[in-house]
Amino acid sequence: HSVCMECKMRGTPCVMVAAGIACLGPVTQAGCGALCPAYGRGCYACFGPMETPNTTALAAWWRDELGVEPIDIKRALRTYNAGSESFRKESEAYEYADH
Repeated sequence: HSVCMECKMRGTPCVMVAAGIACLGPVTQAGCGALCPAYGRGCYACFGPMETPNTTALAAWWRDELGVEPIDIKRALRTYNAGSESFRKESEAYEYADH
């Protein structure tokens, strides 16, 4: 399951919904106890992508609902797990984003 489940289990409000902060929790394998969201920060995907991450839907939501710039979406997907297939493929959609 995703980090979102850990947020729910510990009673942490969703940082994307409550504060408009981009978070990789919906596409990240649980295991950290939702540490970053518990401190009001978005998840950085330290535990890697979950089994079936919908990175396309998450990136679209960031862009359309949170106003995250394409270059920042690419950067977020190219941190700790840039080589994972799902993060790599989605980040390639933003390869030539310059703003």
